[in-house]
Amino acid sequence: MTALRRFLDLARPFKGALGWTALFYLLYTLVSLFSLGMIIPVLEVILNGDQASSASSTLSSLPADSFQTWLSNAVGRGVNHYGALGMLWRVCVGAMGLFGLKNLFRFGALWNMGTLRTGISTLLRQQLHDKILTLSPSTVSEKRKGDLLARASTDVTEVEWAILTGLELLVREPIVILGSLTLLVLMSWKLTLVLLFVAPVAGVLLQGVSKRLKRKSTEAQTRLGEVLSTLEETLTGLRVLQAFQAESQQSQRFAAINDQAFRFTRSVHRRRDLASPLSELIGVAALLIILFYGGREVLQGHGLSGATLVAYLLFFYQLIPAFKSVSMALYNVQKGRAAADRLFEVLSLPSGLPLSPAPHPWTCPDQGPATLAFESVTYTYPGATQPAVYDFSLTLQRGQTIALVGPSGGGKTTLIHLLLRAMDPTQGCITVDGTPLSDLPLSDWRKALALVTQDAILFNANALDNITLGDPHPDKARAQAAAQKAQALAFIEAQPEGWASLLGEGGGKLSGGQRQRMALARALYRDAPVLLLDEATSALDAENERLVQEALEEACKGRTTVVVAHRLATVQRADCIVVVDQGRVVQKGSHAELMAQGGLYATLVKTQILAS
Repeated sequence: MTALRRFLDLARPFKGALGWTALFYLLYTLVSLFSLGMIIPVLEVILNGDQASSASSTLSSLPADSFQTWLSNAVGRGVNHYGALGMLWRVCVGAMGLFGLKNLFRFGALWNMGTLRTGISTLLRQQLHDKILTLSPSTVSEKRKGDLLARASTDVTEVEWAILTGLELLVREPIVILGSLTLLVLMSWKLTLVLLFVAPVAGVLLQGVSKRLKRKSTEAQTRLGEVLSTLEETLTGLRVLQAFQAESQQSQRFAAINDQAFRFTRSVHRRRDLASPLSELIGVAALLIILFYGGREVLQGHGLSGATLVAYLLFFYQLIPAFKSVSMALYNVQKGRAAADRLFEVLSLPSGLPLSPAPHPWTCPDQGPATLAFESVTYTYPGATQPAVYDFSLTLQRGQTIALVGPSGGGKTTLIHLLLRAMDPTQGCITVDGTPLSDLPLSDWRKALALVTQDAILFNANALDNITLGDPHPDKARAQAAAQKAQALAFIEAQPEGWASLLGEGGGKLSGGQRQRMALARALYRDAPVLLLDEATSALDAENERLVQEALEEACKGRTTVVVAHRLATVQRADCIVVVDQGRVVQKGSHAELMAQGGLYATLVKTQILAS
């Protein structure tokens, strides 16, 4: 589907504004042409005075086969009835009224175009945001957050001011051009014929530059995305950059990327700015040619009056800005198409997970599924050469607490993502009570889960909204109970506005330990039968960890829990410890059994990688 077709689909909710815009522009054009047409009677009165009346009596006997004859007759009748001066001021007053009406119609068109332009931009941002929510983590990391932010900001703005502004001109100006050309033909078809020789030359010249502009615009938008991506990295890693005194190095890296964006963007602007002088040069050349041939027609008495020639030049002169606007609009459309292609590339991405054509009806039991099983699961991240999880098999029984331990990068967090069904295995499958997880309705499965990640993710909302995330009907009393179990109630109520206090972007107004306790409170509030804890207590001090661990142990009773942990105290409480290395199960058993076996688990404990 072409970008234009997709934009027309986006415009459907605003079809009322689109219709009114088209109507007002049509009225604007008609009034504009008629108001300019009144210049001819004015000139007739000024140049001929009272002779206009006698000229009219002569012309009235001729067949009204030209626009010039009709206007001359009208002028003559007016001068005969009101006199030359009376006709002059009446025509001037009428012209003033028409120009006022013309600008009123133009304002009405712009008023509705504002709704159309900003409405489509708002809809585009919403669709981008909603599309991102459907993408798998691997796709988001592949596209990089900075690039996605660039598409949602810079590219959407470029579309708004390039394509939509261009389309506005392409709707309005062709009507002006068509109407003006019609009147020009009626005035003098010989002079108008000259335009047919100029137009193809203009089209060839402008089209050649237009194609190169789109190519350069695509490259420029890509470079701007890299600039935003690097800036996002600097903001995220600011403390690390300062701690390692790498400010100068990062500044040089950003400067190199920013300079590339500068050179490509400058090239785009230069090509775009070429459109206006080029089209004006072509227009002036045509104007001078018409002036020469028209002047010769008047001087030789070939039926063209001086007043009509002046009016003809005025009509033609209004074509020059119209042609300039169309050429600029074409450039803007080409430039905006590059941004639109980048936007629709994201919108066309497949959702992170394919939906089963015939999902298996499923309702999670109150205590959770009886079994969760990894059956020879292998998963390789896009672009990676080695699988993160390889031929992994494990069965979890209802109510069990399974601890996943092992070296960093061994695949533990990937297993959590697979259980979340944030992504599907490359090979093998995960089953729930014997049914493949991919055959269950995704929303029903995720209702059965609660998640706490190592990096506690909070949103710039109040504590109640963060803890009750995903609940359309928040229960404050239940949230308070969950916060108390997670040792978060005291610092929440100590906030300046208590539960109504905004926590800042990413929960920036809280300490690391407070953010993690908020994330734990969220999981406890959800009260799901399956808990996924990825380093859930890593940011807590010893005392808070003990208190929270007690709350978690209570919450885990009768539920299936998967814990990724580096704390020996957390691991020892698990029903089964699974040692994962390079995506494989290398050991499995209780703490005492694994210590007796030796091997990797005993090494992790002795080297304090599993800290006490």
